[in-house]
Amino acid sequence: MLFLKKLSKFSKINILYVSQLFFGLGIFLLPFRIRSLLYFKDSYSLGFFNEYLAFFVHVSEIFFLLAFFLLGISFFFKKIEFKKISPKLLLPFFVLLTVSVVEIPFSVNPLLSLFHFFRMLEFAFIAFFIASGVFDSRAVLRILIASIFFQAALAVAQFVAKGELGFHFFGESFFTVETFNVAKTILPSGEVIIRGMGMLPHANILGGISVIVLLLFASLPRKNSLAYFVAVVILAGMFFSFSRAALLAFSIGLVVLLIFQFRRRIISAFAAITILVILFASFGSPFLIRTQSDSGVSSRSIQILQSFEIAKENFFGVGKGNYTLTLAEQFPEFKFYQFQPVHNFFALKIVEESIVVGLAWLSIFVLLAWYCFSEKKFEALALLSAAFFLANFDHYFSTNFTAEAILWLLFAFVVGELSVEEPEFKQKMINKF
Repeated sequence: MLFLKKLSKFSKINILYVSQLFFGLGIFLLPFRIRSLLYFKDSYSLGFFNEYLAFFVHVSEIFFLLAFFLLGISFFFKKIEFKKISPKLLLPFFVLLTVSVVEIPFSVNPLLSLFHFFRMLEFAFIAFFIASGVFDSRAVLRILIASIFFQAALAVAQFVAKGELGFHFFGESFFTVETFNVAKTILPSGEVIIRGMGMLPHANILGGISVIVLLLFASLPRKNSLAYFVAVVILAGMFFSFSRAALLAFSIGLVVLLIFQFRRRIISAFAAITILVILFASFGSPFLIRTQSDSGVSSRSIQILQSFEIAKENFFGVGKGNYTLTLAEQFPEFKFYQFQPVHNFFALKIVEESIVVGLAWLSIFVLLAWYCFSEKKFEALALLSAAFFLANFDHYFSTNFTAEAILWLLFAFVVGELSVEEPEFKQKMINKF
């Protein structure tokens, strides 16, 4: 009996701790492309390997599943308390999951759609466990900031080195200024400028993720110089991605904070603007060249029109991951690099998973933004505003593992903030990790 009591006490302490440890590792490794190919049935149907038609298992997912398994075991030894979440906050996500699973049998490749649904369910559980307080949101945020800090520092180094730095095992791509179709900008002088992307597949993804993390940073107290240094490096990483959408999204988030929290945000906003001005003065040519070009905007508009044409013929959607294959069937004259998802998150959801799923996603953004405004959760409102803008100019929140996970983390922090009477930055923080 004494042995069983000691075993029970041991389990109460360590199983939950190990679960939290695995969860933290999963969060930190989100941007690292350490993965294994699980499914690739139609991936070569266009004559080259089409990643959108394949499904990979990422190392982060292994740690998340281990964390969930150990969390389930810990329930047997200790009652784990959940922070109360209002049903009105959970209902839109329940609707989304319901309509998403209903769409699966109508997709071109139901098995691929099923894999993607299970991943979304995984992300939903991650978000719920954070929002409900099972995993401490502040500890998760610090780990995420540390991870993106590393990616941003790598992006700055890639810009300086004009190519990759050799971290291939961790997911860094092989690329130099001569690499075809890599994210880069050509100056009028002919000089080729590499856009920093860390270990992510594209610079735009790093830029968007950096914006979200910087705005999440706004909810943390910054009591030492290290926090400011980390924020500056992430801001520099965002800049050297040369993503126009990221810069505009960050500006939108900053404006929302200044409008509703001017006194609290004026110094930090002035500091951020000053740093960006210095970076523009020193390295602004590639950014200005990209801004002066309207090719990106026009091509995105054409993509949206093309996606709506396909959506008209596929009311229930073609299935997640199958847009590029359907695009090739409808426009066989396209060159291979044109077979990519439409650069609009909501349009992609409509054409791949039906208009009902697209509206479900839109309702989540709109309802959460309204609740944030009504309850004066302005950090969360700034975060949602920036993410909504990014979603309208690219597809990575649906097609990239890291960006999709961070979108759900964003929802977790917003729902968690809406579930407390006072903003969480006013509460005493307890780090469980």
